[in-house]
Amino acid sequence: MKPDSAIEIIQELRDRQYEAYLVGGCVRDMVMGIEPADYDIATSARPEEIMTMFPRTEAIGAQFGVVLVIHHGHPYEVATFRSDEAYVDGRRPTGVVFTDARTDVMRRDFTINGLLFDPIGKTILDYVSGQKDIEGKIVRAIGEPARRFDEDKLRILRAIRFGARLGYTIESETWKAVCVMAPQIHQVSIERIQGEIVRILTEGQARTGFQMLHDSGLLLEILPEVQWNDHLAQCLGILERGVPSDLAMAVLLHELQVSDVLRMMERLKFSRLEINHTVCLVARIPQFNTVRDMSISALKKFFRLPRFEDHLEIERICRTVSQANLENYDFALETFRGWTPRDIWPKPLITGEDLIAIEIPTGPVYKEILSAVEDEQLEGRITTREAAIEFVKKRFGLRS
Repeated sequence: MKPDSAIEIIQELRDRQYEAYLVGGCVRDMVMGIEPADYDIATSARPEEIMTMFPRTEAIGAQFGVVLVIHHGHPYEVATFRSDEAYVDGRRPTGVVFTDARTDVMRRDFTINGLLFDPIGKTILDYVSGQKDIEGKIVRAIGEPARRFDEDKLRILRAIRFGARLGYTIESETWKAVCVMAPQIHQVSIERIQGEIVRILTEGQARTGFQMLHDSGLLLEILPEVQWNDHLAQCLGILERGVPSDLAMAVLLHELQVSDVLRMMERLKFSRLEINHTVCLVARIPQFNTVRDMSISALKKFFRLPRFEDHLEIERICRTVSQANLENYDFALETFRGWTPRDIWPKPLITGEDLIAIEIPTGPVYKEILSAVEDEQLEGRITTREAAIEFVKKRFGLRS
């Protein structure tokens, strides 16, 4: 994403004699030579002033100095320079005091996220040696680590996420605070914890991230059912960046009982769709052991599972790490690719109306009959409506 629209917002603020800079992760990424996914802006303008300057705004956190500016159809967070008053819930301050740029930086989480960039003058304001830590590949809390984490306990997890994703080392005092304060992570809402877990799993360095979670004691706190071992570490090491969150969770939890997977996913408040898919992925792993012995109809029904490609992927990962042969995986993959969706989901040859027409009394037997016809169709033994009706008459004792 290009910064053009964000720069236009900054220019408008500057034209009104306000200070304004790009801030946070986008500046870090720019320094690292990475194109940012989005851009945040920090300014001396007050929320009410920002909202009068731009035609489309939303006061998403005006009491904390944050306004959403919609510019060229894209939302940008524009935040007033501030310092935070006392934190009482381990998440957000009781209030804020509007202040200057330097003071605003000093209340942020990590030095690498504490940079300001002036896109007009093309200069970086660095009050916390963030550029030096980017160069040294270090995650370091701004100021006293325990104080930064005490303000927002989620920062304990965020330190690990940044360390893993960027391939950075967590500075010793910051790491010490992560380990000591790990039990306090329960002050954070489960939804926010879930979000960090997913990002650690899906941002391309899951093995590194979960090794740090284990070493710090955080894994035991947030996912006590997960037993860290070399097999699991290697499985997570195969996960690619951008993998779907439910597939990533299935890889993480694949050694657990299905009932435990369900309970954990519900505790973490994943969506019902994600829960169902993750549980199904774990539950169906053993089914690959029998794929070469399945009938054609059973195999096609197996392939009907939603997002069957994910089932193939978790089988590939587990087999690869276990150094087991991939014969069952290869057979399933080749067969799956060899059939079209119409082969796997053919249009039914007959329906309940056809059964009524040949005077079969309605009842539970209809399900049995239609299932038997479907199996014959999937096996390729019957291919027409007429053949299906004849099959029903013979199989279920009806005269032609």
